[in-house]
Amino acid sequence: MLKMFWKCCLFSLIMTTLCGGILALSARDPFRPIIAAVTDSRDFMEESGMLPGFERARRQDGTTQLVTGDSICRQMLAPLEKYNPEKSVLATNAALMMPGQYLLAREYLQNHPGTTDVFLIMHPLTLTRTFDLEWGYRYAAMTYVETDTFPYLEERTRKAMKGAYGAFFLNRNVVWMIENSPVCRKIGLSYMNTHGKVYEQSHPFEIADLYVEKLYQLCRENGASLHLYSSPVAEYYREEMAALAGDYEQTAMSGLFPDYMKDIWYYPDEWTEDLSHFSGEHAGREQLNEILEQAYGQTPLWEGLRVTDPGAR
Repeated sequence: MLKMFWKCCLFSLIMTTLCGGILALSARDPFRPIIAAVTDSRDFMEESGMLPGFERARRQDGTTQLVTGDSICRQMLAPLEKYNPEKSVLATNAALMMPGQYLLAREYLQNHPGTTDVFLIMHPLTLTRTFDLEWGYRYAAMTYVETDTFPYLEERTRKAMKGAYGAFFLNRNVVWMIENSPVCRKIGLSYMNTHGKVYEQSHPFEIADLYVEKLYQLCRENGASLHLYSSPVAEYYREEMAALAGDYEQTAMSGLFPDYMKDIWYYPDEWTEDLSHFSGEHAGREQLNEILEQAYGQTPLWEGLRVTDPGAR
């Protein structure tokens, strides 16, 4: 009986070591794609796309203005960066959430002491995002941990994420494995969808309100001005925006940016295929430039924005 026991222990040790070794190899090339194929995890190989923004924010590049926000902001303004050498366009997407925008701007301000302006362009619905199980962990929480900025969040925010995802999944080594190993990501996200718990906000702007105010104060401390604008909004959402405006009035950020909801520029639903991004002819550069002028024509963003090559004739 004792002999059998020790055989079982040895077998368990061998299997545990083997599985651990396979998981370790699954996070490294050239084994990563091979193990992903064998474990049917190839759909979990894509990168989040958030980390390059933080890397650029930490790079001293001589810029003095930060333009950040959601993917609508990125679609409109990222291609214009080459004409505006004073601007760093680091817009990502809605899933990074407002805490992530705060952390990104914090990194930029720390590494660009001469910053004069931070332009934050976010769709109102982006500002209502919470720590959900669809995108919140993969694109928000994991990014905060991977960029070593998680400790700079408010304690209540960290507590909210631990309640939604579990402290284990916010450990840096665990996040590294989920980021780099497709099979670990498949297992981790599957577990998250089953056992995670969406954080319920006390009001639609709870999370965003805290971090817009924090970013405003941070900009002031660094001698910079924060400008908050809405991304253009499809007509489809007009009624929803009217209802959301009442919630916005109850926030601290409404005292800082009272015209945020009032200045929303609406466009016809026919201009978009997903009710967010411009498509077809309206995704062309000339059309986007016209949209920018109509949406922000009376703002400091537009006043200093070059939409064509200054050297072109």
